[in-house]
Amino acid sequence: MSRTDNNGLTMNGRLELVRRLLEYTRKEWADLLGCSVNLIANIEHGRQRPTSDLLEAISERYPHLIEYIITGQADKILSEDEKAFIRELAGFEPEKVREILNSKPRKRY
Repeated sequence: MSRTDNNGLTMNGRLELVRRLLEYTRKEWADLLGCSVNLIANIEHGRQRPTSDLLEAISERYPHLIEYIITGQADKILSEDEKAFIRELAGFEPEKVREILNSKPRKRY
């Protein structure tokens, strides 16, 4: 499923638009983000979706752009609860993270 923004761009198109506006060649963009030029070309031509590693690399360098690339919107305002949750996540100790990831999920029914 390809979700388009108000300009008719999918995530792949928004990624290309951002690259072009930052005035990077595909090679420069790939080198900067630690991926192959083929990956960038395949994404921009719609043959492949951006990988989680690529999106993570973009968010580390350009945290203000990642929401636009993924959703097509850049004006989301976080609620106080969402901000508190993010601060809590950022403050977890490595041992707590391992404990959570190694625990069994609670049943939802």
